[in-house]
Amino acid sequence: MLFADIPGLDDLKGSLIASYQNNHIAHAQLFNGPVGGGGLAMAMAFTTYLLCENKQSQDACGNCANCQKTNKFIHPDVHFIIPKPSAKPADYDKAFADTLKKWRSFAAEQPYADLDDWINFNGFENKNILISKEDSRAMIKTVSMKSFEGDFKILIIWCPETMHPSAANGILKILEEPPTQTIYLLVSYAYDNLLTTIKSRTQIFNIAPFKEEQIENHLMTHRQITAVSAKKIARLASGSLGKALFESEHVDSLAYESFQSWMQFCLKGNYSELVKASENFAGSSKPQQRNQLDFSITLIRDAILSKADHDALVQREGTEGEFIKKFGIFASLESLEGIYILLSDSLSQLQRNASAKITFMALSLQCSKLLRSQ
Repeated sequence: MLFADIPGLDDLKGSLIASYQNNHIAHAQLFNGPVGGGGLAMAMAFTTYLLCENKQSQDACGNCANCQKTNKFIHPDVHFIIPKPSAKPADYDKAFADTLKKWRSFAAEQPYADLDDWINFNGFENKNILISKEDSRAMIKTVSMKSFEGDFKILIIWCPETMHPSAANGILKILEEPPTQTIYLLVSYAYDNLLTTIKSRTQIFNIAPFKEEQIENHLMTHRQITAVSAKKIARLASGSLGKALFESEHVDSLAYESFQSWMQFCLKGNYSELVKASENFAGSSKPQQRNQLDFSITLIRDAILSKADHDALVQREGTEGEFIKKFGIFASLESLEGIYILLSDSLSQLQRNASAKITFMALSLQCSKLLRSQ
C-alpha cells in the first residue's frame, strides 16, 4: 500500500512524511477514523514508506524488496495484532499463525474493511473475538527481539478497542517506553471505547471520511465502474470507501425496488411477506445487513427532504427520484421521521450483535404501525 493508493487525506500524508524527514516520529500513533475509512490503509502506507529502501519525496518507491514485502503483508519487521477468538496458552501459537494467514489475505483484499467484515470473512459470527492477554504477552516478546532488517520494527494493532483490559494494562509499559526504533500504529474505529491509559500514550491522528468525488474517482480508476454507477455509489457511501467498494461488487442490487416492496408490505400489513423479508435479511451477511439499513436510511432522508421541498438536496434521480417524491407526498412527516429513527436504532442494535431476524421483524412491524396509522 502506497500513499498514492489512498484517495485524498493529503494533509495527513504530508504530516507523516514530515515526521520522518524531521526525525520526529511518535513511537505510538493512533489512527482514529470512521468505519470504512482510511485508517488501516494509512497505517500500511506509512509502514511501507518507513521501510522503503529508496524513498521518494512524497511516497515509497513501491519497487524495492521491502516495499514488495510490505505490500504482501509478509515483511519480517511488520507485526500485526488483530482480534480473534481466544485460545488456550498451549494452542496460542497455532491459532495465531492460522489467523495471521487469513489476515494477510483479508487485509490485502479489503484494506478499507471493518471489524464486521473481518468477522464475516472468518465465520466468527457466534464467537467472542478480542485482543487477549496472550496477545499482549506476544507483543512484549516481539518488541524484545532485534529487527530482522536492522531498521524499524513496526507493530500494527488493528481494532485496539477490542483489547481485553488485562491485555491493555499489560502493554502500557512498552507503549510508554518502547525499545529503540520500535513504532506502534493503532487503527481504531471506536475511539470512545479505548481505555484512557492507551489514548494518553499515543499521538492521535483523526482521519476524516472520504469525499464523494474521491470515492467516485477511486471507483472509476481502480474498479472500472461507470461514471453513472460510481456517482450513485459515492452518494450512498456516506464517506465510507469500504462500503463503496462492497457496493461496487453488487452494483446491480442498488435499485430501490426491494425497499419499495418492503414499504408496501408494511403499508398493507402483509405480515407473511414481512416474515419472509426478515428471514432473507437474517440470511444475508452482516455487511449486507448493515448496508441495507444504511441504504434505507438514505432513502428516508431523501423522502424527508423532498417533502420539505428541498429537492435539490435529494440524492436520487430518474425512477428512484420519482418514487422518493411520491413516497414523501404519501407518508406524513411524522411517519418518515419515525421510520428514520427506527432504522437508525435497528442499525445500532445489529452493531451490538442483536438477532438480525428479530430486529428486522420488529422494525417492519413498527414501520407498518406508523404507515397504517397516519
